[in-house]
Amino acid sequence: MHITDTTTDKPQTKTQAKTQTKADMQSLSNKKWVMDSAWITGLIGAVSIILCAKWYQAANYLSEGVSIFGAQLTTNRIDSILFAIGFVTLTMLISEVVRLRLFYKSANISVHPFITAKQYGKFSVECMINFIAHIALLSLVMQFFFLANEYGFKNNNAYYQPWFRLLDIAFSIYLWCGLPYVFITRGLKYSPDDDKRDYGIFFSGLVTKLLQRMLLRDKTHVLFTPNDKKNTLSLLVKLFFLPLMTVFLCDQFPHLVNNMGYLSGGFWANLVSDTYSHTAFNNDLFNISISFIFSIDVGLAWCGYLIASRWVENQTFSAEPTLLGWIVCIICYPPLQNNLGYYFNAPGERDIIGLFGNQVIVTVLMVLTIISFFVYMLATVFFGARFSNLTNRGIIRTGPFALVRHPAYAAKNLAWWLVMFPAILYNASHAGWSLAITQILGLMLITWVYYMRAITEEKHLSQDPYYLAYCQQVKYRFIPRLF
Repeated sequence: MHITDTTTDKPQTKTQAKTQTKADMQSLSNKKWVMDSAWITGLIGAVSIILCAKWYQAANYLSEGVSIFGAQLTTNRIDSILFAIGFVTLTMLISEVVRLRLFYKSANISVHPFITAKQYGKFSVECMINFIAHIALLSLVMQFFFLANEYGFKNNNAYYQPWFRLLDIAFSIYLWCGLPYVFITRGLKYSPDDDKRDYGIFFSGLVTKLLQRMLLRDKTHVLFTPNDKKNTLSLLVKLFFLPLMTVFLCDQFPHLVNNMGYLSGGFWANLVSDTYSHTAFNNDLFNISISFIFSIDVGLAWCGYLIASRWVENQTFSAEPTLLGWIVCIICYPPLQNNLGYYFNAPGERDIIGLFGNQVIVTVLMVLTIISFFVYMLATVFFGARFSNLTNRGIIRTGPFALVRHPAYAAKNLAWWLVMFPAILYNASHAGWSLAITQILGLMLITWVYYMRAITEEKHLSQDPYYLAYCQQVKYRFIPRLF
């Protein structure tokens, strides 16, 4: 087999081609990547979440609603939480725009050809079509969630009420602000590549091709191109994860707010009290740490799933193409999570505190678990405004990703084993080995699932030359210098 060298037009051997590929990868590795500093936006988002929680605690906004300069902005708990994460998201988007401006050392503006040619009518029509397509797609999405039994809109399911409220707010905001946004974005951030990732263009093109087939009997156009497939999968990722992240966030953020109040008062008073026990300390250590870690993790992930804009360059470059990749990912989340087996019937993380008499051992296990979950959260921070499962929105090679390729998966699994395995040993001595063995098999199953997530991700991302260069830099998947 021979490969043509485009610079010399002479055939290359496999060895020469491989050498050239390594040289190309090394050259790519030596360059600065736009994702190298994405952690700055993630860090700003994390700090914003903590400051917002402190602000809410001091002003009692969860109970009384958000009021700024005498203006009452929210009147209920759900709207107040959504306002907080909206504020965090806006902070992250502004910081990301500034970060990209500094990275490119320019505003990175590209004027639409119609404006350059002074064809303002054509430009206006194009923008109107794009805006209407976005509205139509958002309406279709809302209709799906209103009708899907899983989300319980007809039954007034309390669990997903924050998600339905978010849909209403998002639709109202885009109805009033979407058209100016489209005009400004298409006018100043024109890019044929970004157009291929635009949901409005994708949806209007799909509808056009369907109408041509149905009304004009014109079958000369390919109905579903590879780019259409990628956009469809990218949209499905959002539709699956955004409801979950929304309800997770609305559950976690109030805990963070409450713990802010506890840290500023009751915790320190209890700590110096003669009646404050080691068991109480372990409970506080777990509750406070987990509320901080997962509020930040879910808050940053929520921003990544919600926002896809060419202004912050976080649109989807590619989506997981295989069924196996999708299965091993979404089975880790509700409502499919419980199908992973008896692992989820084991005691929860907090339950370990009461299982063992020696609270020193419990503290050690808790600290190791918290460190593991912190690394898991840190991986999300380094994504900045681009976090998303099942998609490629940029390759990260800094922070924990400089040590292993899948730090979040490794850290999360280590945390589960640290907490669950001692509990399994307790069950073995009190409930028999049959239950313990079943739970061990459950832990092994979840570890295998995450291993398969890593493998399918790598196959997907290997289409990106940046990821190939990254793999040359970072050789290990889960444990530095081992595996």
